[in-house]
Amino acid sequence: MKHVLRSKSLQRSKPRTPSASSFSSPKSHRTSPEERTKGDAAPLRLKALYCTPHMKVPGILFACPLLITFKPDPNDQHVKEFGGELYTVTLEVQDVLQCGGITMPLSDGKDLSYFLQLQIRTLNGKHFRLQEDVVDPWFVVFSLVDKRDLNQVTSLLLEAKKAKASSSTCPSSTQTSVPFPCLDCMAELEHALHHHQLQQQLAKERSPSTTARLFANWTKFLSGPGEATKTSQEVDVHSDPGSPIHVEKVALRLPENLESTLLTNDLAEALMDFLPVSLRLPGLVEWVLRYTPKAHGVSLSTMFRNMAERDKTIVIIQDTEDFVFGGFATSAWEPAGRFYGSGEAFVFSFGCKTEKPAEVQFFPWSSENACCMYADKSMFGMGGGEGRLAFVIQSDLLQGHSSPTVTFQNPTLASKSEFVVRDIEMWSIETV
Repeated sequence: MKHVLRSKSLQRSKPRTPSASSFSSPKSHRTSPEERTKGDAAPLRLKALYCTPHMKVPGILFACPLLITFKPDPNDQHVKEFGGELYTVTLEVQDVLQCGGITMPLSDGKDLSYFLQLQIRTLNGKHFRLQEDVVDPWFVVFSLVDKRDLNQVTSLLLEAKKAKASSSTCPSSTQTSVPFPCLDCMAELEHALHHHQLQQQLAKERSPSTTARLFANWTKFLSGPGEATKTSQEVDVHSDPGSPIHVEKVALRLPENLESTLLTNDLAEALMDFLPVSLRLPGLVEWVLRYTPKAHGVSLSTMFRNMAERDKTIVIIQDTEDFVFGGFATSAWEPAGRFYGSGEAFVFSFGCKTEKPAEVQFFPWSSENACCMYADKSMFGMGGGEGRLAFVIQSDLLQGHSSPTVTFQNPTLASKSEFVVRDIEMWSIETV
């Protein structure tokens, strides 16, 4: 299944990316603390990977006491295809709430990877969070080459934060622009620290248990994009310890009175690549169908009741022209009468279901506004701005509307702007 990433924001201006020569040096440029104290000292320049929820983008990380920037490698395939602007990070140091250096074991247990994790108070320099806001904090994560790079950049930032500690004012706006926040690395580190024990257990059990699937997927994540080990065989209990493990990417749980659903394993696996890493671990999470009119009746209030406290959900809709589309929501659906949600939300479209092969179009949060989700007692939908929503479903769960939005820079997702719902499903991604 082919994955296509599209965003109208890429058409607004020509991406500003560094020349290819800026990536020719095989070594990072390190600056001593004494040099950094000089007013005319060059910024710290390090090779790094920008860890988005979907991939790791190579480039150069620049850091000085006032500003952190990441410029993607213009020779990278994704950067060439979608433009450097999509992966360019500008972060004022005053917008960093916490700075941490994390050392994480790789899958072979012999080498280590090094991550710079920054908790930030804004993604766009306009909407700010206080340090006390612990619900869905925003993180920016970079993978660095070695421990020296990690120590140097963390020391620089901690020194800068200490120097600015006396200033508590929050400006009305800053230069900060972060296209993709990331998950908290510490949550993943907890799993990685135990991977040696998991490996020993797998050699003994030689079965596709929950633990085995978790280990296999964690190995795939740490290996990076394009380097994951492909496995296609079931484990034989009599096989040798080196036999591959079959990994079920998505576990779908249906109500007892349903035999088939709109969301198939193929469609779910296509969406997996765009979910936060913490939701992509087979054996650790499952997709539970919490609401569909076919099983639970046509009732918006029932939908809200079934989705209460379910804060990671997939909405998938099919219209009468067989167009399939929807969104990933990061807060529980409730008739609040206002916009809510976070920047991890996105909308998508598979186009016409009858066309093969299906092709997913993915539209991430643009950071232009905070209109990720909306619901009241008469409707629910995603996206917003200028009075338009990416999709909105009325209380009869029959009539819908889809429009281009500022929130996700998406086109009309359905077959046409005003559509009739043929099927709708609300899936909750839950811990096993």
